[in-house]
Amino acid sequence: MNSTTWILIILFVAVDVCIISYFVKRSLRKHSSQQLPKGNKLRRGKIPELPPIVKAGSSASDLVGRLEAALPYTYQHMLKQRVMSEHPNLSEQEYEWRWQELKRFFIMCAVLDRVPMFSKDVDEVWHEMLMYTYEYQQFSERFLGKMLHHAPNTGSEHVPIPNERAWFDTVYVQLFGWHEYSAKLWGAFFRVPLPREELEAVTSLHFTVNHGQKRFNPWTYEKIPAARTAIDAIIQDLQDRVRIAQEKPARQEKSVNFQNSDMLLAAAVFFAWNAPEQFGDHMIPDERELHKNNSSSSCTYASACGSGGSDSGDGSSCSSGSSCSSGSSCGGGCGGGCSS
Repeated sequence: MNSTTWILIILFVAVDVCIISYFVKRSLRKHSSQQLPKGNKLRRGKIPELPPIVKAGSSASDLVGRLEAALPYTYQHMLKQRVMSEHPNLSEQEYEWRWQELKRFFIMCAVLDRVPMFSKDVDEVWHEMLMYTYEYQQFSERFLGKMLHHAPNTGSEHVPIPNERAWFDTVYVQLFGWHEYSAKLWGAFFRVPLPREELEAVTSLHFTVNHGQKRFNPWTYEKIPAARTAIDAIIQDLQDRVRIAQEKPARQEKSVNFQNSDMLLAAAVFFAWNAPEQFGDHMIPDERELHKNNSSSSCTYASACGSGGSDSGDGSSCSSGSSCSSGSSCGGGCGGGCSS
């Protein structure tokens, strides 16, 4: 063989080696990403099994049934395939957690008048869900009786909405309980207190969901019995806890048991009522229960055609806080809500 032939052979062998090396490295990266998803804030430790979507005895049990009935299997399957395709470094376990947290978010939208999206990770799933426009509209109307609009993240990280976050934390824990993994997705819980004036309003003898209040969802309260049940239970629970906070003397706690939802809510309401200025100092998780994890999140905003007020809340429990922006243009009338 002449020199030209040898050169061609060497070139072909080199190309083959490069191709084989590329696919081997790609396979190794894929396997590695299933263990430690790139871009996932929760890189260390085994992802825990999913708990039930609501805690035992939750007043939102009927809302869960309504939600699941509004989500056909084919839609859920298409969504999962799309998310896993668009985010190839996402593990299945992480997807299942994000999907469950998004379903919890939808349940919150049936309870509260406005619910900011405090998790960038969960919001990624919501964005992909919106790509199926017809199916998403059908889901919204089956579950809420109208369109649940999504407003995009504005990119701003300097517009905190603490009142919205405080209400998010309180209602979330009451319905679903607290879990360290959920806190890593949503950001720290109970970092700011419920506003004293709102607690006073909710516990007033004259408080009603359909007249003048700006916190709970009046549309679902009127139209959906399952939502009315959940809202009534949340209000009753808050009234009971405020009554206890008024009766008990001030106490000093070094840390709060975040693993016990009842004790956690009792402490959150107690300190919001009696010592709001030191709330963040009191609502410190027991370090033996939690693993430190840095987390930050930006927010989008959802409205399911509520009364259109703009009161709010912000809380947290195990990672560094979240900054949020409403970033929405709100239209009037039913279904206008806050849309992109």
